[in-house]
Amino acid sequence: MKSRHLIAILSIFLFSSCIVKSIQPFYVSQALEYNVALKGEWTDNKKGAWEIISFKEVWEKDNDPNVSLSKEDKDAYNRYKEGYFVKYTKKETEASFIAMPFKVNDHIFLDFTPFEYDSDELNGLLGQHLLKTHSVAQVNFNNDEITLKWLSEKAIKSLIKNNRLRIKHEKIGIDQDLVLTASSQELYQFLEKFTVSDFEEKWDNDDIYKLRPADAKP
Repeated sequence: MKSRHLIAILSIFLFSSCIVKSIQPFYVSQALEYNVALKGEWTDNKKGAWEIISFKEVWEKDNDPNVSLSKEDKDAYNRYKEGYFVKYTKKETEASFIAMPFKVNDHIFLDFTPFEYDSDELNGLLGQHLLKTHSVAQVNFNNDEITLKWLSEKAIKSLIKNNRLRIKHEKIGIDQDLVLTASSQELYQFLEKFTVSDFEEKWDNDDIYKLRPADAKP
């Protein structure tokens, strides 16, 4: 399950849109809830293509059931077995993610983590500076359409600046990107409050993706 050119696509897809990134997952294990309706092949409103597959299915395809797993592999399987393997393609550039579905109150969210990238074409030193952080998107179903709304850095920075949110964070790099450093429990509790809040500009339009079945008629 190796994805090529991940760095290029992340620059286009994630970093340029200024979504909120976190060191720790946004979910707690007891909130995980798999939803089969997310599986399938999709196209989005930004000319991207999505393939969302059950992590279990991919695992079973790539691993021989007659071969004993190492403790590390068992831990990885147990950690992600309720999730999805997501392949995102745009302009012939491909990225892959692990996406973990969970519920906050009555809302569905996906925690995204870059899965793997082929660094052969990258400067080795550059590759060692890259960190696979987490991001989170709220999921809404509307008939056959799925909307993914990523948590926007713009909204969170505004809350922090106006003293409406206290959460552990750092600003890193030349661009002073916001990275949350709170624990998963704290991040989940924040999402509980965020989902019921009524402040303006809660979501940034640049970070909203509308997915339709790939075989849907225009």
